[in-house]
Amino acid sequence: MIYQREKVLNDILFFFFALFAFSSAFSIAISQISLGISLFLFLVIIIIKHYQPFFKSLKWFYLFVGLYVFWMLVAALVGKTPLKSVLMIKEEWLFLIIPIGIYLFSKENYRQKLIIALAMGVGLIAFYGILQHFIGIHWFKSKPLYHAFDYGYRSQGTFSNFLTFGNYYATAAAFFYAYLIYGWKTFSSKKKLFFSIVSLLSVLVTFFSYSRGSIIGLLVALFVLGVITGKKKIIAFLVILLMLSAMAVVVIPKVRNHIIYNTIKEIDIHNEAGRFFIWDKSLKIIKHHPVFGVGQGNFYYEYLSYLRKDIPDYRKLTHAHNDFLNIAAISGIPGVIFFAGMWLAVLACMGKGLENKKSAREGKLFFGATFIASVAFLVTSLTEATFADEEVRQLLMFIWAVGLWQQYAYVKKAGTEKNHKE
Repeated sequence: MIYQREKVLNDILFFFFALFAFSSAFSIAISQISLGISLFLFLVIIIIKHYQPFFKSLKWFYLFVGLYVFWMLVAALVGKTPLKSVLMIKEEWLFLIIPIGIYLFSKENYRQKLIIALAMGVGLIAFYGILQHFIGIHWFKSKPLYHAFDYGYRSQGTFSNFLTFGNYYATAAAFFYAYLIYGWKTFSSKKKLFFSIVSLLSVLVTFFSYSRGSIIGLLVALFVLGVITGKKKIIAFLVILLMLSAMAVVVIPKVRNHIIYNTIKEIDIHNEAGRFFIWDKSLKIIKHHPVFGVGQGNFYYEYLSYLRKDIPDYRKLTHAHNDFLNIAAISGIPGVIFFAGMWLAVLACMGKGLENKKSAREGKLFFGATFIASVAFLVTSLTEATFADEEVRQLLMFIWAVGLWQQYAYVKKAGTEKNHKE
């Protein structure tokens, strides 16, 4: 009777968490409602099963996450708008995706189904995004798509802008491409075909977003994948792609002029639209608020104080266009140290899993896909505040759960072996 009750709870939790993964590609509302229900069910399971969601093998990761959230709260309370800032850090609840995901991924009957649920949502909207590029459809949105600088439109799916869409798909494309490469020898023909289609569609729609940071993030991630797997074909593909891109820059005037113009704009520290200008002003904010930052939601007002009085509204920014600078500005240097520590803990865990000769092939599959997707996300976050985008961040949290659940598997296996010996 107890077993049946737990199984029903697990199945319902799986359904809503799979719905969260599937809908993350097109609806922040559906995905977060599903996540909220999943969290409630997970808490019920913790109480009934006396399940411990935090374990020693991930102590450094959980320590840095805890310190990061704690310092964000402290920074909010000591800032100029404590109540507003505290309410704005509610998005940190997305970290809870990880323990829920670890719990479900540790169960073999849910593991692949959750990956497929995410892949179906990603593939469906990638196809829609490709149609957007060629014919300009933009269902359920009042604003038209942006024109691409040479032909067609900039894909953005159902997201509010093409930058968020591009960063989401760069991360998803890197994940599924690595998942395909690492799992190629063990996948069935149907699975190879399915993930090949999802990977290809995701790569294409990333390029059709025309987001430079997203494209660079994806290319860097695929290059890293080629290096660590020894896949010369991946590196050869990227070399050919870059050569074709270089030829396009030389041959097509609109492409060449667009790249030259934007490069000059970004590196000009006096250009109010350039990244160097934005980063310079962000560093000044950090310099004047080094310990606690300005608090969540206050970057806009501090940044405004460093701009000319008659600057247009669209130049008044709410973030630093760089995750590390943005977090340092709103929570001080301690906050960004904890943030960096969290990233190092994840990457170290994935790297250790890949290097461990005792890791099973399936283990390397999850470690590798998570590592490569994290690289893509991290590169995009150097020119955008990607971690502040809930759509992309919740995808990252799901992907981190994909890799980190292996630590739970090791702990469980070690405990079983110890009990057996006793």
